Amino acid sequence: MKRNFAYTAVSVGSRLLVGLLLFLLLARLWGPAQFGLFSFVFSYSALLVLLVDFGFAVYLLREVAARPDDAARLVAESLRAKLVLLLVAMALLIVSGWAIGPATLPPSLVAPLFMAALAMSFADFFVAPLRALGRYDLEAGLVALANVLQFVLAGTVAWHGGSPMAVGWAMLGSRLVYLALALRATRKVLPQLRLREPVAAGPLATLRRAWPYGVDGMLATAWNQLDVVAVRVLFGTQAVGVYSAGQKIVLGVSALAPVVGNVMIPRLSSLAVTKSQYFGRDAKITGGLLLAIGLFFALPLIIYPDAVASLLFGVSYRNLESILPIFGLVLIAKFLGAAAGVTATAAGLQFKRIVAQLTGMAVAVLALPLVIGVAPMLQNFVLIVLAASVVTAILNYWNVYRSGIFRIGGTKDV
Repeated sequence: MKRNFAYTAVSVGSRLLVGLLLFLLLARLWGPAQFGLFSFVFSYSALLVLLVDFGFAVYLLREVAARPDDAARLVAESLRAKLVLLLVAMALLIVSGWAIGPATLPPSLVAPLFMAALAMSFADFFVAPLRALGRYDLEAGLVALANVLQFVLAGTVAWHGGSPMAVGWAMLGSRLVYLALALRATRKVLPQLRLREPVAAGPLATLRRAWPYGVDGMLATAWNQLDVVAVRVLFGTQAVGVYSAGQKIVLGVSALAPVVGNVMIPRLSSLAVTKSQYFGRDAKITGGLLLAIGLFFALPLIIYPDAVASLLFGVSYRNLESILPIFGLVLIAKFLGAAAGVTATAAGLQFKRIVAQLTGMAVAVLALPLVIGVAPMLQNFVLIVLAASVVTAILNYWNVYRSGIFRIGGTKDV
C-alpha cells in the first residue's frame, strides 16, 4: 500500500504540472482575453471527447480488478465500444462547429485541442488496466513522462511567444507520445491482448454494462466544462479568462482525487466483493486523505485571495480576488464529494452517484435565472457552482450511509 501511494505521489506531481501549473503559466503570459479564448475552445473540445471517454477508464479499473483473468477480453470489448463513440463525437464536432461558426470556434485552434483530448482519452483508457492489475510503477512512469513532456513542450512554446494555436499543436504532440507508450505498456502487461480479433460482446452490449460509469463520468466532468461555456455566453470572453483562472486551480487540484481513487478503488472493490471487515476502515482512511488534500489547497484561496491572485496571475486578474474564496469552498466540497464517491464506486453504487450528479446539475440550472435576470455578476455564478458541488457531496454521503456499507463491510446493493 505504501509503495502504491509513493507511485501515486509521482503521478500527482506530474498531473499538477499540466492540470495547474501549465494553465497558470498560460494565463499569466496571455492575459484574460487570449486565455479566455483558449479555455473556451479547450472546454468545448473536452465536452465532445467526454462521449468517447464514457467512463471506460473507471469501468476497467473496477472490472479488471475484480476479474483479472478477463482483463484482455474486457479491454478489447471496451475498445470496440469506444471507437463507435469516437465516430459519434466526430460527427458532433462537424455539426456543432458549423452551427456555432468559426468566429467563436476557430478551426485552427479546435483541431489540435480536439485531437489532443482524443489522444489523452485513449491513453488513459490503456493505462487503466495497469492500475487495476497492480502495475502502479509502470503507470506512474508513463503518466509522469507524458505530463512532464507536455509541460515542457507547451510551456516552452508559450514562453517564446507562441499563440494558442501553436500551444495546441504542442499539446497534441505530447499526448500522441503518451498514447503510443500507454498502448505499448498494456500490450506488455497483457500479452494475450488481441485488439483486431473478434470479441465475445459487441459494442452495444459493452455500452450497456459500462453505462453507469459513462454517465457518472460524463456528468462529473461535463459541469467542469459547461460552466466555462455558460460564462462565455453570459459574460463574454474577458470574463472567461478571469473565471477560468480560478477554475483551473480547482480543476488542477481536483485531479488529485481520481489519482487517490485509482489506488484505492481496486483494493476497496476486492474488499467489497468479499464483504471484508476492513472495507470500512480503508474507506475512512481514503476519505480522510482526500479531505486533507482539499483543505491544504483550499485554505490559501479562502484566507489570502489577494496574495494568491497577484502572485499567480498578475495585475490583469484583479477581478479574480473577489471570487477566489468561493472557489476555495468549491474545492473543499469537491473533495468531500470525492471521498464518498470513491467508496460508492468501489461498492457498486455507481447508479446512485449518477443521481447525485444530476441533482447537483439541476440545482445549478434552476439557479441560473438569478444570474441572468436578477443579479448578473460573475461572483454569483461561482456561488451557483458552489451550491451544485455541495448538493452533490451531501447526496453522495447520504447514499453511502443508506447502503449500510460500513456496518457489514460490503454493501447490499452490489
